Amino acid sequence: MSYSSTLPKTALSKTRPSVSAATRPGLSTRLTPRTVAEWEARLGVGSAATRPRPDRFTGQSGTASYSPTVDVRIAEPDSFHAMRFAQNLSSIATYCALQPAMTLERTAERVRTEPSEALVVSVSGMRGQSLVRQGGREFVYGPGDLVFVSNAAPYSLITNAVSDPSGLLIPFTRLGKPRHIAERLQRPVAANTPLARAAAVFVRRFAAETSAINAGQAAGNVSEQAAVDLIVAALSELEGSPSASEDNALFVQEAARDLIDRHHRDATFSPDAIAEHLHLSRRQLYRYFESCETSLASRIADRRLQTAHELLVQNAGASISAIALSSGFPTVATFRNRFKSRYGVGPVEYRHRVRG
Repeated sequence: MSYSSTLPKTALSKTRPSVSAATRPGLSTRLTPRTVAEWEARLGVGSAATRPRPDRFTGQSGTASYSPTVDVRIAEPDSFHAMRFAQNLSSIATYCALQPAMTLERTAERVRTEPSEALVVSVSGMRGQSLVRQGGREFVYGPGDLVFVSNAAPYSLITNAVSDPSGLLIPFTRLGKPRHIAERLQRPVAANTPLARAAAVFVRRFAAETSAINAGQAAGNVSEQAAVDLIVAALSELEGSPSASEDNALFVQEAARDLIDRHHRDATFSPDAIAEHLHLSRRQLYRYFESCETSLASRIADRRLQTAHELLVQNAGASISAIALSSGFPTVATFRNRFKSRYGVGPVEYRHRVRG
């Protein structure tokens, strides 16, 4: 499946008002060097010379080539600047983008002249509300929400600030029986359920690993079919169809990842809490991670260390004990030991080095 043949071309007219709410203070509508650096850091791309670089789209010519089957509408086309990693796998496509406040519109005319039988699955991570219009209905969505859009029907995606959508493009033929759900979407934004959250976490990670980090390769042990199966389960949930997600190893792994991300700051949070939340025994839960290189306990500790590192750099006045507590470490000693093991120096010395 070709990415370039299924995603958003361009009309150079001015956009309608973005979302019903005005842009909130602190939300940028254009890309800045800091925004780009933070986006690449979230994707895990970094500055290594061997890593692929994103495609850049600037000015009116950039809007015309950004997404070949959708019109880009932006107030000032000459100032347009967007970036995107994109990759065609064997049967699906993945992408990670960073784009300004704008409207992406697939018109009825484009649906007629440039047909595309594909489902677009998208998740954004940055703050700010967005709006999807399809089938005569409007739905507001925010960071972390799983969004489904059918390329076989007209739609509009409207953002009121810089956004970083990551996603998959899946041909309807890969969806099996739930294909009819994608073709006649009644609700494009998934509810806040364990399955939807797990699928959203997966989409962002899978898209980053296949389009930006290890371009064109499967993400770890995750096959394209396993990825499609998880999306199909989340899609089926939209209309209340039963799903055997509990037996899906990918669902359990991504649900655990989501729980860790949301609860790691709680010092009492442990693998037992994950098992209880997912209604699994500890033995069942561990079975789903037998093929993984990192244990659940290590994943929790690593996530706490990531938070502590962010707090250490961003909050110069915070004490080491406060950072340890805020990050979920049971003791300051545990935090110091793990930090030194990872970075080679203690947190105090590290902070001094960073501050220069």
